[in-house]
This record gives sequence, structure tokens and C-alpha cells, in this order.
Amino acid sequence: MFPQGLPGFGLVLLRMAIILQLLMDIGPQPSVGLVVMTATLTLAMTLGALTSAASLLLLCNLALMAIDRGSLSIATVCEGLHAIALIFLGPGAYSLDARLFGRRTIELPRP
Repeated sequence: MFPQGLPGFGLVLLRMAIILQLLMDIGPQPSVGLVVMTATLTLAMTLGALTSAASLLLLCNLALMAIDRGSLSIATVCEGLHAIALIFLGPGAYSLDARLFGRRTIELPRP
């Protein structure tokens, strides 16, 4: 669940790429709510805290930004796809989620 080594580092890079795209997408005059949500998501993604929930909120944030602008750009679609990939892959070993929840083995009882 929390890949280590190069795959874990790749997930850190994916989180950073999402943050950079998000910060570049804000626009010249964003609303206060959009700035607060973006700052919260940036912090959560940087730390790797509740990454799946933060990625879902990021998708909502992207939708609000597209509505605010009145158009949907290719960069916004790519950022949404990156967020969906992060939901499926998880935060990686180098995240706060890995520290809080750790690796666990679930053993199913035999019938």
C-alpha cells in the first residue's frame, strides 16, 4: 500500500507535479474560498496527509476553477487525471499517511 524506493519517490514527484499545476492554474483574481481550498490542498499534498481525500477535494477544486473561468483547459484535465491516478496509487512510503497508518497485513480466515 505504501511503496518504497523508486516507486515511492515517483509518488512524491506525482504529488509535487499536482501541486505545481494547481498553483499555476489559480489565475489572476481567484475568490477567497478558492485560495483557502488551494492552500489547504497544497499543504495536504506536500505532507501526503489524507492523500485520497485530498485528491477527491482537488477534483472538486478543479471543477470550481473551471466554472469560475468558464472554460476547461487541457492542463486542468491533465491535473484531474493525475489526481485520479494518485487516488488509485495511494500516497507512497514518504508521506504522513504512511507514518500514521503504516503497513498492515490483513489475513482472512480460512473457511
